[in-house]
Amino acid sequence: MRSQGAGLNALGSILIVVWVGVGSVTGWCEELALPDNPRDSVIGEVRHTRVQQGESLLEIARAYDIGHDQIILANPHLNRWVPPPGSEVTIPSQYIIPPGRRDGIVINLSELRLYFFPPKAGVVHTFPISIGDLDWRTPLGTTKIIAKTENPSWSPPKSIKEEHLLQGEELPDNIPGGDPENPLGQFALKLGIPGYLIHGTNDRRSFGIGMRVSHGCIRLYPENMERLFELVKVGTSVRILDQSVKVGWLDNSLFVEIHHPLELRDEPTPLGPSISDLVETLESSITRDVSLQTRVLAQAYQLGNGIPTPIGTTTGTTEELP
Repeated sequence: MRSQGAGLNALGSILIVVWVGVGSVTGWCEELALPDNPRDSVIGEVRHTRVQQGESLLEIARAYDIGHDQIILANPHLNRWVPPPGSEVTIPSQYIIPPGRRDGIVINLSELRLYFFPPKAGVVHTFPISIGDLDWRTPLGTTKIIAKTENPSWSPPKSIKEEHLLQGEELPDNIPGGDPENPLGQFALKLGIPGYLIHGTNDRRSFGIGMRVSHGCIRLYPENMERLFELVKVGTSVRILDQSVKVGWLDNSLFVEIHHPLELRDEPTPLGPSISDLVETLESSITRDVSLQTRVLAQAYQLGNGIPTPIGTTTGTTEELP
């Protein structure tokens, strides 16, 4: 079993580890304590581990509840399939809570991550997800869970069957629940948006968690979906948003978490707005008197790796842009 560095982190957020075993895979589902101050929104911590013999970066990602893109962006110097044994791997398991109400399920598409806030629990469960690709976009909006299904069967619609046929694969009219090739996995939560689910997947497709690879549904690792299925009740609210830049506080420090906008990730220069535009947006939205470290902000902006970065404190004045 991999050694996990769980406990009280340097920033004061308590990390609770829930171990879940599904088949031959053992991973953890992160349950993070919400900050004591409701105005604060930085949770978790950045951790590190080392590559074991024969281990891929994506296997490490799954063991630590991290998605494909998330682990790659945090470790751009490592080969995802054959990282050298002994290499240090950054585990980017620190997050800024998405804006808005802290209840029910909140899905941030740019972040490729789902948050679940249990009622009156003072914690949040967070899971990496896959979402729809550019041709099958996951819809934005507010809805709720209207049904829960174990071992859901899958009847692919005509459009998906035609797409697979063009790729040389003929799909059956129906894949029964429990079939190891069923892409819905063992558990599904039906959304009030017709045709869309939050569901697990099979092991063959699990390496795609944390990417834009679905036909619009929200897909989780099998072990994470089992955990979420246990936690969520019918009627739970669901908010789906697309927030590529998140800002949050921890004590007197201001953090920013930047993700490349989904529609721009495949472009040669992923980020559209200028750093000056970002500074202007931050200054107009921050209600406290804060000194922005714009050089650090510019570095985080260029990386776009989704790791929360401290960019200022509540004392002093704003620095000049570099």
